[in-house]
Amino acid sequence: MPSDDGENGESAGISVDVEELFRRLKEEVRRSGSDPGAAPGSEDERRAARAEVERLWPVSADRTLRLRPGVRGGLGTPVKAVLRKLMRWYVEPLAYDQRSFNAAALRLIDDLQEQVDRLEAEIASRHG
Repeated sequence: MPSDDGENGESAGISVDVEELFRRLKEEVRRSGSDPGAAPGSEDERRAARAEVERLWPVSADRTLRLRPGVRGGLGTPVKAVLRKLMRWYVEPLAYDQRSFNAAALRLIDDLQEQVDRLEAEIASRHG
């Protein structure tokens, strides 16, 4: 049966620095890129995020087929290739629209970043 050693739930002889643990967890989440609400803190983070966006924005219906070993893979791969060509006419317009949207969003983000940089430089020149 668990003992009631204190209000904070610490066991006898074990001490946990909650602030340090929380700080380390926040840092790990920030580094993993899994914190979508967090603003990029440094230019390196911004460049890394931009590189990831550049890598992911060109959506396409074309993907490489994974080859399965054995008879099932030998029969399935040609069938999948034919089905992909038949379905491409249906999926590709959607991918085209998504690529167009992604490109427009990136242009807008670049324009907004230029405006922010210009305004920051203007403020710095007035106050400094």
